[in-house]
Amino acid sequence: MTANSTREGTRTKKEIQKVVARVNKYVRSYQRARQAILQLNTGGNMAERYQEIQPEDLAVSKEVTEENRFGQGTSKLAWFWMMNGEQSQLNGGAGGFMEEFYRINWLKARARRDRWKEEVSLVRHEMLWTGLWFEYHKNMWEKRALQSTEPGKQAYANKQMGLWSDFAKKARFMFQGKQLECI
Repeated sequence: MTANSTREGTRTKKEIQKVVARVNKYVRSYQRARQAILQLNTGGNMAERYQEIQPEDLAVSKEVTEENRFGQGTSKLAWFWMMNGEQSQLNGGAGGFMEEFYRINWLKARARRDRWKEEVSLVRHEMLWTGLWFEYHKNMWEKRALQSTEPGKQAYANKQMGLWSDFAKKARFMFQGKQLECI
């Protein structure tokens, strides 16, 4: 670790601490205002509408920090992002920040889907290539067994041919219905 990277790490940590301190300041301010409103006891559903902010409401979305994590479909927004109803947040007059949020999440989900489609395609190709590789070696050892004039070399080549043949059979069995058909 160099001096620059240590300095950068410390600077980053300080910036994060500043942001956390600012968020905590705003949360304390909100909690004081909430308590004041509840003490006025104006009736209605103020306690329901203005809930207490919990630490889990302030957690950083894993969508941002862990792009390829499992279970991304279960992520939910904190209650205060939809206080006035989702529709009022979505319309252009209110700034439309929720619409942008959903668009970004949709784009991320589509990119994840596309990456998985590509991964499935690659794995299917690799299954095909593996079977073909085993067949190639089986055929190579078969030729060597036929060309061999010495019994020891012929026995070894036959053993290798059987080994590679077993690999090919096992690959066909395990990949059956999952791989690409021969081109």
